[in-house]
Amino acid sequence: MSLKDSLKAEARQERAKLKEMSFQDKLWYIWEYYKIHMLIGGILLFFLYVLGTIFYQKSFTTQLFYVVMNDPYASFSDYEGMSDGFKARMGYGKKDRVDMDTSLHISFDSSNANTELDYASLAKITAIVASQDLDLMITNADAIDHYAENDGLLDLEAVLPADLLELVKEDIYKVPDSSGAAFSAAINLENSHFHEKAGTEMEEAYFCLISNSRRIDTAIEFLRYLYEE
Repeated sequence: MSLKDSLKAEARQERAKLKEMSFQDKLWYIWEYYKIHMLIGGILLFFLYVLGTIFYQKSFTTQLFYVVMNDPYASFSDYEGMSDGFKARMGYGKKDRVDMDTSLHISFDSSNANTELDYASLAKITAIVASQDLDLMITNADAIDHYAENDGLLDLEAVLPADLLELVKEDIYKVPDSSGAAFSAAINLENSHFHEKAGTEMEEAYFCLISNSRRIDTAIEFLRYLYEE
């Protein structure tokens, strides 16, 4: 008997056995004799799912990644809507991503004790910056002062186009870098349309560019978008 015929005969025998069993006996029999096969099949399906997810995610392109830090109203705001508006403005497609993180809260006021949330947020943003994934940040003045002093921000007067620099010149926020020299570290967004577009009541909102960003041109366009009606 060939292997094919042997497998067919074995399959018929198994079906005959199962027909004679009760439902509970069938479950017990299948689990008892095929649990290894089921486990191997489950592991294989899991790895196929993981690989499929990885390849699917790689089909997307991150066009911008920004952080909104220290916004107590973040959970009630519409940062998704602001990001979608920017995507539409840039003509991005379905596979173009504008990523953000609005969950970070760090107190840079030395009079306040650091919390577990502070340490977790600090570790997270440090990792994002180290990976060169972060392009810009919107935060309060204390955070701007901290990152400017640690040379983490670009000098906006050196990188902004002349027309945009003219538009925001009254909103420039200058602070010292690590050497004590003052530079244009951020833009006060009070006179922009940020609050309207993000649907937030954030009291202090300063825009800054991260020094090791790989998407400076897109980040600059985001600043321009915040000033557009």
